[in-house]
Amino acid sequence: MKKKIDYILRKFFLHKNEELPAFLIQKLYHQGSYLPYTTSSLKFRFLACLVNDIVVNGRTSVLEFGSGISTIIVARLIKMNNLNCTITTVDESAEWQEIIKKILKEENLSDYVNFVCAPTVKSTDLELSYEYNGEVVFAANGDKKFDLVLVDGPSAWQKTNIMSRASNLKFMKNNMADKYTIFVDNSDRPGETELAKRIQAELKVRPIYLDPTFMTFSKGQHFNYVI
Repeated sequence: MKKKIDYILRKFFLHKNEELPAFLIQKLYHQGSYLPYTTSSLKFRFLACLVNDIVVNGRTSVLEFGSGISTIIVARLIKMNNLNCTITTVDESAEWQEIIKKILKEENLSDYVNFVCAPTVKSTDLELSYEYNGEVVFAANGDKKFDLVLVDGPSAWQKTNIMSRASNLKFMKNNMADKYTIFVDNSDRPGETELAKRIQAELKVRPIYLDPTFMTFSKGQHFNYVI
C-alpha cells in the first residue's frame, strides 16, 4: 500500500513541477512545427534546466544520446539567442532521426546539429545491454570536447536492454571540456544508476538529484541552472 501511495504522490508532484517550466520554455516549444510530446519525452522541468545551463554557463558543444524534442529545442535556442553552440546527437534509429531532421530543415536549423546514427550492438562487458556501435560514435566524436552531455538513449526500457545506458561513459570520458554538465534522465533505473556510479568513479564528480528520475553532474565553477 505504501509503495502505491508513494508512486501516486511522486507522479502528482512531478506533474505539478511541470507548470512553471512549461510556461518558461513555451516560446521555444511553440515557435515552429508541432512537436509530438509523449511519455518518452524529457519533462519540461528538465528541458528548462538544460536550456538554462546552455545560456547562463555559455555551453558551446552539446553531446546528446537520444535524438528528440531536446534536439529541436536546443537548436531553436541557439538560433533565437544567436549562440556559439552546436549539437552532436547520437541515436540508434535512422528512421527516427529523419523525422527530427525534417523538422530542423523546415525551420532552417540543420546547421546547428550533427547527426550520428549508431545502431546498437550487444555489449561484450555488460549483461542486459545493447550499446551504441562504438566505432561509429568514436569516429564521429573524434577529438571534440563537449561541455554539456544529455543521456536519454539508447532504448533501455525492456528487461533485455535495461543496462544499455551504463555503457555511454566510454563515449564521453575522454571528450569532456574542463568545465561541463552531464544530465541523466531516468536516473531511478538500474542502467542509469550504474552509469551514475561509473561517472562518479571515473570523472570524480558527484550527482545532484533534481527528482527521483533525473540527475545532473557539474564540474568546474558554474552558475545555477536548476529550476
